[in-house]
Amino acid sequence: MKKALALLLAVILTAGLFTSCRKNKLTALYFAVDGAAGSFDPQIAASSAVRIVVRNCFEGLVSVDPSGQILPAAAERWSVSPDGRTYTFTLRQGAKWHVSNTVKSELGEKLPADFAPEVTAEDFVFALRRAVDPVTNAPDAKKLANIEGAQAILSGIAAPETLGVRAEGPYTLVITLERQEPGFPETLAEPLCMPCNRTFFEATGGRYGLLMKYIISNGPFYLTRFETNSFRLARDPEYTGPHAAKTDVVWLYSGYTEEELLTKLREKDLSGAYLRQIAAENAKVKKATALSAGNTVRGLLFNCRKGALSNMNVRKAFFAASAPGVLCEAMGRDKTDAVCPQTLSPQLSAAGETDGGQAAELLAAGLEELGLTDVSFTLLCEAEYDTALRRFLQDWQKAFGVSCAVHLQTVTAAEMEAKVRAGEFDIAFYPASAGYYEPSAYFAQFSATAGGMIENEFYDSAVEALRYASADERAQAQATAERRLIESAVLLPVWQEGDTFLLIKGVTGVTLLGGSDRVYFYGAENK
Repeated sequence: MKKALALLLAVILTAGLFTSCRKNKLTALYFAVDGAAGSFDPQIAASSAVRIVVRNCFEGLVSVDPSGQILPAAAERWSVSPDGRTYTFTLRQGAKWHVSNTVKSELGEKLPADFAPEVTAEDFVFALRRAVDPVTNAPDAKKLANIEGAQAILSGIAAPETLGVRAEGPYTLVITLERQEPGFPETLAEPLCMPCNRTFFEATGGRYGLLMKYIISNGPFYLTRFETNSFRLARDPEYTGPHAAKTDVVWLYSGYTEEELLTKLREKDLSGAYLRQIAAENAKVKKATALSAGNTVRGLLFNCRKGALSNMNVRKAFFAASAPGVLCEAMGRDKTDAVCPQTLSPQLSAAGETDGGQAAELLAAGLEELGLTDVSFTLLCEAEYDTALRRFLQDWQKAFGVSCAVHLQTVTAAEMEAKVRAGEFDIAFYPASAGYYEPSAYFAQFSATAGGMIENEFYDSAVEALRYASADERAQAQATAERRLIESAVLLPVWQEGDTFLLIKGVTGVTLLGGSDRVYFYGAENK
């Protein structure tokens, strides 16, 4: 009897032990993203992968949900002055910086013994001043140009301390704008505006964000390991905000080819991955879920800052000779006439019916103005569009004859992006996209002031008007920006698509807000 009781007790204890082990076992998810490692300093984060890490390891004043609503994050509430220029944020008390053991052991005496890890309003003041300081060289600094005093600081004629941001005690932050900007709160959710603790920053000796010992974070995750193409995020158990992580560990990988990604998804070696929309649609991953943000117009982008394409008549000749419907039919897509994915004016169209006669006349006029008799261009495209584009080009050949030759060159998506950003292209079958909730940012990317192709003060003024338009003015302001873009004959829209994040069966809770770096994993879990 005693032996039976002892055996029963052993079974119960063993079962309890295994139950405890299962309960304490770390949960992990594995995702593929674009880009490689770099500085994890939020103010200068560059690659897509690094910005994803920053978005998940840091927390700004506010967050944005999939519907575009602005929600509390580090700030639990805020108010706006009647003139729309002054924002007063009340921070959540008790929020702390995660200071890892690596930081504590490696920085040692460089970090003051009385270092207080609480996140305060001063951390946001210091971060925003750093963001507009020319010394920082933040790539997105111009997004903050409307904060009072920012223009003078960005121009190097005023000190960062003159920026219109101030802390009124540890939990109150006040930001004053030059003029009302309805989209400003969304900007505050960007990596550029993530907090930075001045004491810690100075303790790193100018190496903030470069190595594990130079990183602290205030978000639902913290970075525990990184190499060139892999990052390990761990759930921060001390995080007290609204986005507590559901999974203990999230691994992020980059550097895989598209075929490798598809294989790993089918074999469940990955929980999810960023894929081009066409690849996601043909992935053949059983019961996968595709998160898609319709934030992109795929179209023919003409480099109007290069050679003969700088001539308006030459560009308009291509528009007159083009039949986007041919491409759509070949690729099984629905044609769009809108130059912006969030169009408020669907009646606007960048191209009408194909008119070969008009196209030839426009090209002849353009060549005469340029003093040329013929021209030759290269059209960049990704491999899967090669065949369809060759059929499409037949219309151009019929319209132009020997006066114009266009040669196809297949490139990867990354190569195309690099060439377009550098202005090293003639024509590209390009996915034009921007922030999902920022139509003004979409139009701004075409302006020469933002590295785009259009050097036109009327276009710039239309984009600026859209940025500062009130809710009542927005529809008209966007219609004007769309019309100016169409008149510039820079982008011939073909179809709409979106960034796609493919999740294998059972994985839920990933939030995709559009753009290759706007992915959040705090709600992710494998059910």
